[in-house]
Formats: sequence, structure tokens, C-alpha cells
Amino acid sequence: MNQDKKKKRIRLIRNIAVLLLSLVLVVFGSGLVYADMLLSQIGYTELSSLAPPSSSSSPVSSSDEDTSSTDETLGDPNLLGGLYHDDAITNILLLGVDDYQANDVGRSDSMMMVSIDTRHKKLKLTSFMRDLYVAIPYHGSNKLNAAYPLGYQQNGAAGGGQLAVSTIEANFGVDIDRFVLIDNSAFDQIIDNLGGVEITLTAAEARLINQYSGDPSRNLTEGTHNLTGKQAHYYSRIRAIGDDFERTQRQRNVLTSLVNKFKNSNIGTINKALYDCLGLVQTNMTKDEVFFLAANALTYMNYSMEEHRVPGDDEYYATRVDVGSVLVPYREQCSESLVEFIFEGDVPGKSSD
Repeated sequence: MNQDKKKKRIRLIRNIAVLLLSLVLVVFGSGLVYADMLLSQIGYTELSSLAPPSSSSSPVSSSDEDTSSTDETLGDPNLLGGLYHDDAITNILLLGVDDYQANDVGRSDSMMMVSIDTRHKKLKLTSFMRDLYVAIPYHGSNKLNAAYPLGYQQNGAAGGGQLAVSTIEANFGVDIDRFVLIDNSAFDQIIDNLGGVEITLTAAEARLINQYSGDPSRNLTEGTHNLTGKQAHYYSRIRAIGDDFERTQRQRNVLTSLVNKFKNSNIGTINKALYDCLGLVQTNMTKDEVFFLAANALTYMNYSMEEHRVPGDDEYYATRVDVGSVLVPYREQCSESLVEFIFEGDVPGKSSD
């Protein structure tokens, strides 16, 4: 009798264990299906190697450069040595493309690198000024925001993103792992899908947004407000106040505010935000890479945040060339300050003393 009871109890325990395991597998499998569905919304672009264009353009070479201070500052990106890289730091370039005009691929008027630094537990934002006069590989010297359309002409959005990345790498020496493209029309929708963005406005900023953003409410005043997509978009593009340096600061303000908004969110909120927004961007990240970043998003968003700009103060001079008014970077200084900002005291390939 006791033996029968024992056998029944063992069978019961085994059946319960099998049932629980089956439930776990069903839940896990459903999660994978959902994750795959979520990630399938993204516009993925193929990784491509940089190659000379088929036109008569040729790479910038030392023999083609004159000895003026401008070209000496720019140097030759094709001869630049290895890039600074740390496996504990992921650099992702966000490109905001102003493709709002018909039949125009636009330029990358917003270029911001997000560095996820797991070594120092920090999120680092670096803005690159669009009017930086740099050497674009195989295309001579031009404004930095011209790299995207030049690459687009060769290989669509993938080529545009790749050439923008390669140009920054070649001129400033820091390895950029991946890029994300956000076109003009997607920006408003992304902000609205995330429930707006909280920004502190000056009276002048509020007045301009009311007048030109296209948002019908027109009720902003000096102070802190939750901006809609249209309002945040215009705020990020304001040019009538200050200069382009302040414009990049506003762009960093928007991204910082979005990160702060989700710092205390739960995984359900994060999943919804991803579901609402992933289909509006293009990237050369793989599904596995996106899944890994999403799975660790709550950890990363609770890192402390720091900001940087290229060029920094006293790291450039302004002049006018054939492509218009530009900022010519003192490239060595810009590179040194960027490397120090990204890697801090753990600069790859250098001693700590």
C-alpha cells in the first residue's frame, strides 16, 4: 500500500514538473515569437564596405592637398591609422535626415553619437556639427552633413549611413559600431508614440514653436512643458535663436529627456515604446544586436549621462569656402578630446600614466 502511494506521488510530481516545464516553454516560445515580430518591423540595411564612386571623383590623397592650414587640419582620411575601440563601449550614430522636400534624399542635419559605456556605467551623447569641414573618403572635402547624400547616391540609405560613419571615423579616430537613420517624417510620430517629451523652454523658444511648429494648440509659454512631436521637432531645428551650437544642445536635450522619461519604466512600457517606434527607423544593427540592447535598456537608461560636442570650444575656426560657411576643426584637438570623453582613463592602446 505504501509503495503504491509513493509511486502515485512520484507520478504526480513528475506530471506537475512536466506541466510547469511545458508552460515555461510555451511562454518562452511566445516571447521569442513576439520579439521576432517586434524586431521584424525595423528597416534593416545591409552592411557594406566603402568603395570609390563610379564617377570621376577620386580619393583624397596627400599629393592632391595643398599646404594651407585648412588642408593641413583635414589631413587624409585614407591614411589615418587604426580607430580607437573598446568592446565594453558601443558607439551608435543617430542620423536625423531632413528629407522633407520632394525628390530630395536630404542631408544628415542632426548627427549624434550615443555611447553605451558598460565599463564606466555611463551613457554619453556626442553631437557633431553639420557644418564641420571634413575630408569625406573618396569625395574630397565638404561639410559633414554632405556625406549622407553622397553615400546615398551610391547605395541608398545604407550607403548614406555608412559614408557618414566612415567620414567621422576617418577624421576623428573613434570606431562607430552601428548607425540608426531617422527620417524627417518619422521624428514627429516617434515623439508622439512615446507620449511627448518634457522640455524647459525660454520665452523666445516658446513663441517660435507656437508660431512655426504647425501644432494647433499654440499655448506654450516660458517654463517646462510636455512637447508633442511637431513641437519637439521644431524645437530641435530652431535657428532663429543663437547659433548652431545651441541647436545641437536642444537636440541633446530632447534625447536626454526621453531617456529620463523611461528610467523608472517597467518592461511592459519599454516593450510598447519599442513596438510603436522600431518600424520608423532604419539601422545596420542585426536583430540579435537590437534584441540585446532592448533587453538591457532599463539598465542602460539608469546609467548617468554626459554630453560632448565636436568641435569643442577653441577647437575650430570659422571661414567660408566653395561649399559655404564652414567650421574647420583642429582635427587633432577634436580627436583627443573625443577619445578622452568616450574612453576616459582607459584609452585603448595607451598607458594609464
